[in-house]
Amino acid sequence: MLVLVLVLVLVLVLVLVLVRPLATIPREQLRQIAAVMTDVDGTLTTGGKLLASTYTALERLAAAGVRVIPVTGRTAGWADAWVRTWPVAGVVAENGGVTLLPPRRDGAAWRRLYARPLAGLAADKRRLLDAARAVARAVPGARLSSDSRYAEVDLAIDWNEEVHLGPAAAGAIEALLRARGLSAVRSSVHVNYWVGRWNKLTACRRVARALAIPAARWLFVGDSLNDEPLFAGAPLAVGVANVRDILPQLATAPAWVTRAREGHGFEELARALLAARRRPAL
Repeated sequence: MLVLVLVLVLVLVLVLVLVRPLATIPREQLRQIAAVMTDVDGTLTTGGKLLASTYTALERLAAAGVRVIPVTGRTAGWADAWVRTWPVAGVVAENGGVTLLPPRRDGAAWRRLYARPLAGLAADKRRLLDAARAVARAVPGARLSSDSRYAEVDLAIDWNEEVHLGPAAAGAIEALLRARGLSAVRSSVHVNYWVGRWNKLTACRRVARALAIPAARWLFVGDSLNDEPLFAGAPLAVGVANVRDILPQLATAPAWVTRAREGHGFEELARALLAARRRPAL
């Protein structure tokens, strides 16, 4: 037992050492970034709210020509509102299950891309609802998130938004859902689950191709367990400071971390990107 504890402590120390401050990213590397893929809950939001200062950071990035694409476990209903009202170039919703991209011509609707054929969604939804009932029986207090009614390809169990069940319960919910053959992953507020094997990374790569963003010219910023595929696979991966809360649970941590938590950390990243694009004084 003592050996196991020492090994775990050593692994944690190594992770903490390998995660570098945002300020150490080379300026030239930041200058090349053309798009920011960003988690929403706990990354853009602060205490569950989108601050005016964080929204201003989104506007300033867009004005500088840096495309911003929120990448979230939230539903397609949220995504539909965000693409219409936020200064964003698209949205990846439902952990990659639904992607909204700009229309190809003026006046056309935003394009909706799905990670699985639409023909199977009704059967999938029945299976997901059955799983939600099983989870509710097994985990006291567990229930579908209130925004699940707006989901198209996945559902979410609330563990830390309108109810507060704790990390152990969230882990039990994930295990129950996976035992039923479903994909399940925890965000800072929900356990999302679906039928299929897509994730945020597969969707972001699809977005990069669709928007002709060169493979090495986008970055991802996030804070949660469902962001891990992007921490491992994005060309440049950044965590806002609250990602340190879950570092022991991550097999792959982001390479860089901001000083500030949540939306303030996103603002810190935005300032660094904008400063890198400015020409140095002669």
